This record gives sequence, structure tokens and C-alpha cells, in this order.
Amino acid sequence: MNGYDFEYALRVSASACTCVQFLSGLLICASFVKKGKVSNESVVPFVTGFLSCSLWLYYGMILVNSTLVSVNAFGCLLFAIYTWIYYRYTSKKKRVMHYVVSAIAVIAWIVYITYSNVNQKQSKTVSSAEVAAVTPLDISDTSIISLTTNDAIDRVGLLCSLTTMLFFAAPFSNLIHVIRTKNTESMPLPLIVMTFLVSAQWLVYGRMLRDKFIMYPNAVGCMLSIIQLALFVIYPRRSTAPLTTELHNHHHPYPYIKLMDA
Repeated sequence: MNGYDFEYALRVSASACTCVQFLSGLLICASFVKKGKVSNESVVPFVTGFLSCSLWLYYGMILVNSTLVSVNAFGCLLFAIYTWIYYRYTSKKKRVMHYVVSAIAVIAWIVYITYSNVNQKQSKTVSSAEVAAVTPLDISDTSIISLTTNDAIDRVGLLCSLTTMLFFAAPFSNLIHVIRTKNTESMPLPLIVMTFLVSAQWLVYGRMLRDKFIMYPNAVGCMLSIIQLALFVIYPRRSTAPLTTELHNHHHPYPYIKLMDA
């Protein structure tokens, strides 16, 4: 297998695993439909997931990276559907709308600021080049576009990294409970393993592209997953009976979803 084949296989594998991870939210929504209401679950993970996927979608569009665009477009669609289902079955509709409007406003603001800065810098660079031109060997349009695009990549990429790291760190809200009870039963082992596999693949893919904004947050995701997996060795699972509603968090793909007030 040559380098290109390996990169292609890695892109396909990382994309497939990420989509499977996104689909895990269906389990939560199915419980909403089954109960006919939302109990004490939070909409925050759905909204932050939509925000993160939207930013990565925009980042992929700037890079013209079809892998990032397709995966995160799928993620945006799913998290939007999850949020809509949550809205339909919750009694706190105003708060959900507040979160949704805030997320959309943040996305629109980032796109507007980035687009405005790029156009402004392009116009300034072109004006400077025209004034300083003394020979036909002026700055080319390609170099100007490249300079401004790199600036946009840095801005959006940094925001993508921050939102992704916050998303990875969210399950640690359950850490205090695990340490206090010395029991990892409330932690979702399959999801943690999946998060590690997804993060590891995107880390390698980012390394191949030499893209620090893909590498760094997924390196953090790998480390956080390893820490959580280590807890299963330090505090082995043991059944407790009867289980309270709070301890049923391990049935949820996002165990911290019940620990955040919506």
C-alpha cells in the first residue's frame, strides 16, 4: 500500500467512525420519543455539536477539503435534527431557542468577520501593490489570495480546535462522581473507545496534512480518552442495585448530558 492508498483508507475509516459516533445521539432521541418528554437531559451537547460541526464545515470549505466538508455537513444535519427533537419534547422551549439562536449568531459572526477581514486585506494589499509598482513584476493575484486565505484558515482553525477540545472535555463532568464512588459503571466504555479510535485516526490524518488545527485537538482527545480508559483499570466496574436515575447515565452516548442543566 503506497502513501496515497493509506491516506485514502485513513480518510474513509476516520469519516465512517466519526459518522457512527454522530449517530449515537439517536439513542438519546429515541428515549425522548419513547417517554414522550425530556426529563433532566440537556440540549447543550446537541447545540455545541452543531456549533463544532458548523465551524469544521466552514474550515473544510476554506481548505477545499471534501473529507472535512462531507463529514461535518452530515454532523450538522444530525445535530440539527437532535436539537429539533429535543425542542419538540421539552418544556423549556425558550431556553432551547436561546441556545440555538446564540449558536447560529456565533457562526454567522465568525463567517462575517472572516469574510470581511479577507476582503479588507485583499483590497489593502492590491492598493499597496498598485502604488508601489515600478515594474511589471507586481504581486500576483494568486499570492494575495493565498496570504488572505491563510489568515482565514488560522482564525477559523483556532476556533475549531477550541470548540472540539471543549467537546472532548465535557465528559469529565462525571469524573467527580466516578472518583467518589470508585466505580466506572456510569462511564460509557464503548463510546470512550470509539472516541479514542476517532481521535487517533484524525490525529494521523492531520499529521499527514501537516495541519496543526486537526492534530492538536485530536491529540487532546486521545489523551483524555486514555485517562478515562485508565479509570476503568483503577476503578473497575461493579454493579449497584438498585440503580438510580442518575446512575443510568452510561446508557446515554453522552453521559454528561444529564449533568448539565437545560
